[in-house]
Amino acid sequence: MTKAKTIANIMQKGGVGKSTSSKNEIEELGKKFKVLGIDNDQNADLTDSFTSKKVVERSGAKTLYDVYTKGASIRDVRMSITDNIDIVPSSIMLANVDIELSSKMSREFVLKKAIDEIKEEYDYIIIDCSPSLSITTINALAASDGAIYITQLEYFAKQALEQLEKTVNLVKEINPNLETLGLLLTMSDSTNHVKDMIEELKESDYRILGQIDRATVVRDSIMAKQAVFQYDPSHKVAKQYHDFVNNMIKELEK
Repeated sequence: MTKAKTIANIMQKGGVGKSTSSKNEIEELGKKFKVLGIDNDQNADLTDSFTSKKVVERSGAKTLYDVYTKGASIRDVRMSITDNIDIVPSSIMLANVDIELSSKMSREFVLKKAIDEIKEEYDYIIIDCSPSLSITTINALAASDGAIYITQLEYFAKQALEQLEKTVNLVKEINPNLETLGLLLTMSDSTNHVKDMIEELKESDYRILGQIDRATVVRDSIMAKQAVFQYDPSHKVAKQYHDFVNNMIKELEK
């Protein structure tokens, strides 16, 4: 097996549907490929979308925190969800990583080192990043082949993208192979304001990989711990996530 392509899903702003989109992306890829999802966010929403973060915490199971701070192997931390999908769970303890790695040499590459050990076991590795600019976010970008900016269409979206682009460009100094693959636009509707914002983003040379409508099926599917295509295969949002993943794969193959 060739080495996996590693993708960081990122936006330095909460509430944009990042973890929900990561869940749908992983499940969609899992139809055909071997996928590892890494929950790199202390809120552990991606973990909760596959299992229960409370159960993980109460069981004392190892999490990504142990990879960062105790040298645990991903092989010892990952949870098998299906034949094609494994997950590295997170917990609130991830909030301590910045402090615990503050004096560690090469602290930006802890996650990359762990991923390199298992990269040949997967086709894709999807990292769901924290909205904060923490050492864990830097680690994710340093370990990735590509970054996808997941953003809600709202007034401050362009400003947030510009700030994120500065961060990614800084990380490219330590990971020159990192590419910005494009945008996933979430919680979209048909208002003129949204249409104007999309045109503005296109004029800024951002590649739009997908556009996900605002719909109650997204929330309902997460409550059921399912991807949209599993919860309601005929819903247009299921096709939108399918098209997004296909566009992402095409960008990676260029």
